[in-house]
Amino acid sequence: MKIVKVYNGERQTECGGRFKGESSGRILSPGYPFPYDNNLRCTWTIEVDSGNIVSLQFLAFDTEASHDMLKVWDGPPENEMSLAELSGSLLPEGIHSTLNTVTVQFETDFYISKSGFAIEFSSSVATACRDPGVPMNGTRSGDGREPGDSVSFQCDPGYELQGDDKITCIQVDNRYYWQPSPPVCIAPCGGNLTGSNGFILSPNYPHPYPHSKDCDWLIAVNSDYVLSLAFISFNIEPNYDFLYIYDGPDSNSPLIGSFQDSKLPERIESSSNAMLLAFRSDGSVSYTGFHLEYKAKLRESCFDPGVVLNGTRLGSDYKLGSTVTFYCEAGYVLQGYSTLTCSMGDDGRPGWNRALPSCQAPCGSRSTGSEGTVLSPNFPRNYTFGQTCVYSISVPREFGKLIHSYSTQEFREEICIK
Repeated sequence: MKIVKVYNGERQTECGGRFKGESSGRILSPGYPFPYDNNLRCTWTIEVDSGNIVSLQFLAFDTEASHDMLKVWDGPPENEMSLAELSGSLLPEGIHSTLNTVTVQFETDFYISKSGFAIEFSSSVATACRDPGVPMNGTRSGDGREPGDSVSFQCDPGYELQGDDKITCIQVDNRYYWQPSPPVCIAPCGGNLTGSNGFILSPNYPHPYPHSKDCDWLIAVNSDYVLSLAFISFNIEPNYDFLYIYDGPDSNSPLIGSFQDSKLPERIESSSNAMLLAFRSDGSVSYTGFHLEYKAKLRESCFDPGVVLNGTRLGSDYKLGSTVTFYCEAGYVLQGYSTLTCSMGDDGRPGWNRALPSCQAPCGSRSTGSEGTVLSPNFPRNYTFGQTCVYSISVPREFGKLIHSYSTQEFREEICIK
């Protein structure tokens, strides 16, 4: 088996090649252990005796993450039976074919180069399905590998199963394989979470997150609850990668904070039953990311009462016993109670003791003082038909002549000023 060429006394590994009828050997990235070249496309084909399978074991692996890719197929690429797509610096687990041929392809871009990889391949006779393994960040139930045997998989909290949770060993002639393929457990980029508790992980956690990612997680629980968010670990690139946390269901909600660096943030609590987490990574450096735990807890404060149209509010504390007071803009009259108190209701839930007031432009009014505002009923909305509204305005004598200015659009009807 030839894996190297010699030029001027220097050892050079080949870009691609074919191994036929060999029971073992090695594949090295071009230039290994020195950095490989840019703009490569190298393809190796390994063909062993009929009835045998090929196993690949990785001795070393380091490529530019997400850009310089190593792809492995069960048989030729046109079969579209992908076994793996790999990049980065994490040493991959062993790969096993179900056919007697494996295709390995390495493609690099025009930019960064790493030290590459060293792979050892071997041939063996298939008499049963290979060990399906245990997914990283997951568990497996069942050990059978004979045709007809099934095994099941489950992921650790915070991870999602990619693939089916149950697979079965199948035999077709001399080929033994799992149907469907064994799943993997990944930390997803975003998602909708509705359980009363759970975990949120940065993509690929605990390994470095990918570049140029926009990941949004929405946590939404029962309206009687608020959310508590605890940071178990936190390490992202400062000044370039950020985790934004909003107190509500979207990015228009109040921003609780923007987090970066490796300092572990304090526990965070929402004021509503929803929280949005938005993670943004740039196109270069990656860190290990974050591991967060959320829990729903019974609300100990009232909902944000909001503001009234054509009015303002004083007070932003919604805990039990707190008060908020509403005021109307000039020309409007408050309908209802101006002050609300957060108190525990008969149902055992915090709530405001009175209904939210409103600010209305009245039909008629009596005004005194040196200045003021008169509005048509329901302004700025249309006034209703069949109304007679009298506005009495009294000013001190020393002010002399009274000047009125009205919007003709609003007061198209007859206006009498005496």
